[in-house]
Amino acid sequence: MRRRAVLAVWLVLNFFVLFSLSLYESGYTIRGYLPAYGEDAREYAPLLYVPKGDTPQKALYDLEKGGGIVYYYTWPTENMGRPLIDRLYDYVRKLFYGSEIDIEPVTVYPENRTITFESYGHGKVVATFNEHTCHVGNETIKGCVVNGTHVRIYVVTWNHAFSLFPAKDTAPAKVELEPMSPFEYAHYAIFRRANESIRDATLRAVLMATAITALLNVTGYYLLVRRKWWEKLKEKLRKGS
Repeated sequence: MRRRAVLAVWLVLNFFVLFSLSLYESGYTIRGYLPAYGEDAREYAPLLYVPKGDTPQKALYDLEKGGGIVYYYTWPTENMGRPLIDRLYDYVRKLFYGSEIDIEPVTVYPENRTITFESYGHGKVVATFNEHTCHVGNETIKGCVVNGTHVRIYVVTWNHAFSLFPAKDTAPAKVELEPMSPFEYAHYAIFRRANESIRDATLRAVLMATAITALLNVTGYYLLVRRKWWEKLKEKLRKGS
């Protein structure tokens, strides 16, 4: 029984180390970075409404190739209220993004007055707006624009998904808007966040770690136990000396 417990711990450690190595890849690059510009960015900055006690730490912005202004709202982490799952998720995020910081982008296209962001279930919302209203599909939301350019958006989930529909128990977030520097772009692994799925990467790491763990341990068992390779090697070394 004791031998089985040691074997189980060994296999878990093997998997954990291999999973961590498989998930971690350098995402600290400035590929895709375009410098921010000031006047339009501040003129079209969304008005963010958040639940009490969940105000973002920062609001950064830069430019997108298609002419959009990307606003990045940063929170210390995502917390669903289940300590063990939250800690495991933080560990995965640290491996993949370099930290557990949650960064949620909102992109505004001034030329065609369009706004995009992630909503419930990571679904992408694309909406248009005029001086007073927003249009999402066949729905019209009145009063969602302030001063003709600032769209109201609301944080509606624990992992900071957004909605244009007013949410109860939210208030305007008081957070300074700053241009994103190349250092911040690399530090927050923005290129990876925009181009890679943490779900796909985690699944790939699980499969790879499982396969390598099985291969290494089956091979080791065959060589060291079934073929007694270690004993034969020691015997050859003794004879050679």
